[in-house]
Amino acid sequence: MNPSKILLNRRHVLQAALAASLVPAPAYAEPLSGRLLSRTAYKFPFATYAEWLAFMDKSPNPDWQASQMRTLISEATFTRYARQETVRADSISYRSDGLAINGFALFPRETSAPPPVILYAHGGVAKWGRITFFDMLELFRLAERGYAVIASALRGEGGSEGKPNLGIGDREDMLNLIPLASELGEVDSQRIGLWGFSRGGGLGYRVLAATDKIRSAVLVGASADLVTNPRRAEFDEHVYRGIVDNYLNDPDGALRSLSAAYWPEKIAPEAEILLIHGAADDRVQVTNSLTMAGHLSRLNRRYELLIPERGSHTLIEHQNRVRSAIDRWFDRSLGLTRP
Repeated sequence: MNPSKILLNRRHVLQAALAASLVPAPAYAEPLSGRLLSRTAYKFPFATYAEWLAFMDKSPNPDWQASQMRTLISEATFTRYARQETVRADSISYRSDGLAINGFALFPRETSAPPPVILYAHGGVAKWGRITFFDMLELFRLAERGYAVIASALRGEGGSEGKPNLGIGDREDMLNLIPLASELGEVDSQRIGLWGFSRGGGLGYRVLAATDKIRSAVLVGASADLVTNPRRAEFDEHVYRGIVDNYLNDPDGALRSLSAAYWPEKIAPEAEILLIHGAADDRVQVTNSLTMAGHLSRLNRRYELLIPERGSHTLIEHQNRVRSAIDRWFDRSLGLTRP
């Protein structure tokens, strides 16, 4: 299959502007059965739209300042989400490998049938790993469209128990969201999608290699080759030690196990995958997704490749176009029908 490309315009962006930490789920009581440990109503960390915009104006990058945010999220939309008029949003804690892992669950208020599920895997790792408030606004948007959206903060991050882990740990935290979805509400467990960004995109590949229950995935700025990453020395020094399984014994082997470019055949063959990557991404090179597109084409897998021209890592400058691509992909592949 030949990849299709979306060519857009260039503007640079810093992901650091997303540094709005969310309140972790509260203390839990161990249940008699099941994975869900606690569930409480999610509350916006900003009391008003104006307060949020004032916070965003502190960003040094114009693409994340109030003038841009107003074009993406209106005051009416912000207020509707904050009041949870169309979406029920909860902070949750769930069991994964004996640890209490925090996350979020969002369900549409009104559906004519059990909704499809989208699992969200966030970017960053360890002290840089978090589900940002802007992420939450996008999760609200998807839930309002008719999806049940479940997100994990992952172990050692976002107030979750345990130590941050790139390996079996974070993969298990994501896999445990699959049965958890049915504990949280009535869902269509035959229609499950996954949306991963950056580190979450690389994690998405590993989830797709571990289960055939994911029908569709959107991987944005996803890492696929940590071994030859131009920033390898930086990550060797500041990130990988103590976080990547078996890293001290076999650094290259440990990173290959996290890098889908070395084992594309393991990815569930029925999964449909949309790859989105900024052509000017200075954090995860676009070659990661180009390489994976080549592998998926060779294996005759169902995929598309969208490369916004001069696009940054977060693609915030192309947010509306990226939203449209994600909506189209999930609506078609997960069979979401609208009145």
